[in-house]
Amino acid sequence: MNERRCGNCRWWKDGKTGMGNCWRRAPFETTWKTSFCGEWADASITPEQEDRQELTRRFAVAIMSAEYGGNLEPDRVWSAAKSFAAAEPQIQREEKQ
Repeated sequence: MNERRCGNCRWWKDGKTGMGNCWRRAPFETTWKTSFCGEWADASITPEQEDRQELTRRFAVAIMSAEYGGNLEPDRVWSAAKSFAAAEPQIQREEKQ
């Protein structure tokens, strides 16, 4: 996953000067490539892959919460969910072969 900066966001178009335009909302907004916001979307993955990762994270959190009766530290739950979500696209590729 890329660093959560405008320059790595799917919605950002580079102006070749370190500044560019965020096309997330109309009208576009000019930002620095090192800026960031809460609506960042990783440009290195497709929206479908992003949706699968989010679903996988939510599923992992639900399973771990049920397994440990809600007594698991939140950081451990999200760490495990992040690991599952990162592995999920690889699992998809292996199943297609």
